[in-house]
Amino acid sequence: MPEEIFIIILTAIISGTGFVTYIAKKTFEINKIKAMKDKSSGEINPQFFKALGDFKKSTERRIANLESIVADLEEEKIRIPEASNAGEIEIEEKEVRSSDEKEDDSNLRNMLNE
Repeated sequence: MPEEIFIIILTAIISGTGFVTYIAKKTFEINKIKAMKDKSSGEINPQFFKALGDFKKSTERRIANLESIVADLEEEKIRIPEASNAGEIEIEEKEVRSSDEKEDDSNLRNMLNE
């Protein structure tokens, strides 16, 4: 029986050592991953900030172009054309009117002349 006990003890020692080695290896890997995450979160990527700056500049340029287009369109809507006098009312002087018309009909005459 001493040989059987020796084989069992030797197998237990080898299995225990392998198990402890496996656990230690996984623990160090987890710690290494955590350290890399902490280190990478503190890093500033200059390419990202350069791309972000370029995007901001192009966006501001586009917005400025759109604002100028909208301002021009609004200015055209507000601008009153000087050539057309369709909205003006012309009032005739009393001497131009015929003498047989009554003075009370002056408002009606102005409306009809429009």
